[in-house]
Amino acid sequence: MLDEKSRPAAPARATPPLPGTSSGTTRSHIPTAGSGGGGRDGSLRWLIGQLHLSRGRGVVISLFAILAAVGSVVAPILFGAITNVIVDGTVGDSTMNWRLLWTLLGTQIAVFAVVAVLGLTQGQMLTVAVQRSVAGLRERIEDKIHRLPLRYFENTQRGALVSKLTAHTDNAATVIAPVLVTVPTNALTLVVVTAVLFVISPVLAAVALVAAPVSAVAAVLLARRARPHLEDRWTTTAALTGHIEEELSARRTLQAYNAEEVSARRFDDLNRKLFTSVRAAQWTGGSLPPVLTAVNALVFLVLAVLGGIMVVDGHLSLGAAQVVVVFSQQLTSAVRELAGFVTKVQSGTVSASKVREVLDAAEDPGADTDVAVHAPPGRHARPPEIVFDDVGFAYEEGNPVLDSVSFRMAPGTTTAVVGTTGSGKTTLTNLLQGFYTPTHGSITIDGVDIADLGPQQARAHMAVVTQEPWLFTGTVRENIAFGMDESDDVSGALEDSHAAQIVSALPNGVDTVIGQESENLSAGEKQLVTVARAIAAAPQILILDEATSAADPRTELLVQRALHRLRAGTTTLLITHRMATAALADTIVVLDDRVIVEAGTHRELVAAGGIYARRCGLGPGTGTPITGDLETGTEP
Repeated sequence: MLDEKSRPAAPARATPPLPGTSSGTTRSHIPTAGSGGGGRDGSLRWLIGQLHLSRGRGVVISLFAILAAVGSVVAPILFGAITNVIVDGTVGDSTMNWRLLWTLLGTQIAVFAVVAVLGLTQGQMLTVAVQRSVAGLRERIEDKIHRLPLRYFENTQRGALVSKLTAHTDNAATVIAPVLVTVPTNALTLVVVTAVLFVISPVLAAVALVAAPVSAVAAVLLARRARPHLEDRWTTTAALTGHIEEELSARRTLQAYNAEEVSARRFDDLNRKLFTSVRAAQWTGGSLPPVLTAVNALVFLVLAVLGGIMVVDGHLSLGAAQVVVVFSQQLTSAVRELAGFVTKVQSGTVSASKVREVLDAAEDPGADTDVAVHAPPGRHARPPEIVFDDVGFAYEEGNPVLDSVSFRMAPGTTTAVVGTTGSGKTTLTNLLQGFYTPTHGSITIDGVDIADLGPQQARAHMAVVTQEPWLFTGTVRENIAFGMDESDDVSGALEDSHAAQIVSALPNGVDTVIGQESENLSAGEKQLVTVARAIAAAPQILILDEATSAADPRTELLVQRALHRLRAGTTTLLITHRMATAALADTIVVLDDRVIVEAGTHRELVAAGGIYARRCGLGPGTGTPITGDLETGTEP
């Protein structure tokens, strides 16, 4: 029983009317997210299974719920008995049996008190159990997020995912307690009350039960009609959440392109769709109470008339008639709660199926790899050797991004990978970090395949500095010490990254709160913070993916100096389109059309007069300065 070039300014927009209101400006249709996967079958059973309740606590909650339900049945019987005592003591020559009257009154008061205490206690115990289970479910989801492959997040809208992890989880949890207590106790009340009614008067019992089948049929039919609208509601809510998140994070771009009107139109479409789905769901669910009220009013009228006639004819005592009336109200209330609960269950199971989509998603292979890999002696005393052997990869089957890529990164050296946009440079970094598994071939670190190491162990001695600096909301100290022990000092990393002077100019120094959208640091200064983070991590493998592209010339120089110091003790994979940066590498690998077309030092490649030299604007024996762009083949 228990369990989301400059151009002329956009015109002011007219907010479109919601359905059912006066017409307004017509908006073009903006596609929204799909309705998402199902998981209907077994969602309620799965949801109840998330309740972690000890056997003893479960027995106590069940017992208290049953006793409270029994007490709610006993109270009307006592009320009828009290009425009969009063009637018998005031009619004819009979005297009032005060002792019996006070006994019945005291007993009824005690029953009311016990029912209240039992209901309160079991409600509190169940609430604690449910909330603990929901907290545990959130922990499972958080743990699951860290086990999901990168491909999952690239293919899932952020707003939809956030909605599943927050709103859907909370909405699903609201169903657990009613399913475990409200439904069983109301069902028990129905059985007991029906039995007592038939004992008192089969005729009146039959009349009282007329409402039950009508209510049940109405509830089932309305629930079937409500579910599609509920699914549309939650899907559109997720899409709207994603749109708002994107709108906030890209507000500068929206304003720079005067694209507020475009964003507003998309919001209007989503808002209108959400209004329609919510209205339909509430209209469907809201039509049930009036139907039940009308049916129950007719039943009560018939009961009052028949009961009155039976009392007058002497076939029924006044107390018994009162019991019948009260029980009919309890019967009606139980049926109404059960019928009204169907729509709530529909909403909860829709949310549960969305949460299950996350928990049932395929995990990143090797996410739980804890097997120790016995590396050659001294592996961690020096930078490792990294070998790409015949590596091929495709994000989509039949559309390869890399094909038979092979090169060796000697310990403590820097290997630059250059090529046109889309040639697969960043894909190499994703493969090295274990975000994806090569379609064929292998990547080894000191002779150990990263598929055997597992992603977590492969990344354990890596640091990454990407084109776009990533900062989370927190202090400068917390951003630099990300992944370090709290006791570790970050001052050395600040000095080595040439960020100390910049940080000291902040209002609170290293304790100044910064973030991805903060205005107190420029893009280049944010990049210096990420470089400091990489230095603090003391990596043996360093991945630089266009790390200086967002910086101004002065900051770029600082970043390059910091990275040069960091690269001195690491094996570095450098992704760049700047010739001056690539020329500093020990080895340069040129990617073109999914394969390596050239490899060697800067001097060797220039002397060869191949693709690299042409893109740099150099030829054999030329003395052109090293300032070209390796993606476009132009000079600044």
